[in-house]
Amino acid sequence: MGIGGFFKNLFGSSKEKVSEMADKAEDFAEGTFEKVKETAAPIMEKVEDFAETAKEKVEEYMPQAKETVEKAYDSVKEKTSELADKAENFVENSVETVKEKVNSFMNDASEDAEEIRTKAEDIVKPSDENAD
Repeated sequence: MGIGGFFKNLFGSSKEKVSEMADKAEDFAEGTFEKVKETAAPIMEKVEDFAETAKEKVEEYMPQAKETVEKAYDSVKEKTSELADKAENFVENSVETVKEKVNSFMNDASEDAEEIRTKAEDIVKPSDENAD
């Protein structure tokens, strides 16, 4: 047997060993997959039951939650409306007060101006008469 036979035996036996290893790995993977499926089946059933129970609970409380949200919305709307009315009244009262104060100030200023004009005329008249 020469070198060719040596390599043929070497690679030939390696090829067989790789094939054997691949078959063993495939058998192991198939067995493991089956075990995982068997183990997961009860867990999946429990998860499905839990999901169904959760769905029922949510559906049970949905009307109550909806009602609570609607009540909260109505309450906020009512309070906001009350505050808006109070703010509007406050602004209207403030505007009226400012108008009254401005009018009063204008009347006082007008009276003062008239008084000053009268005094000025009283002072200017004798001066005009003396100038003639």
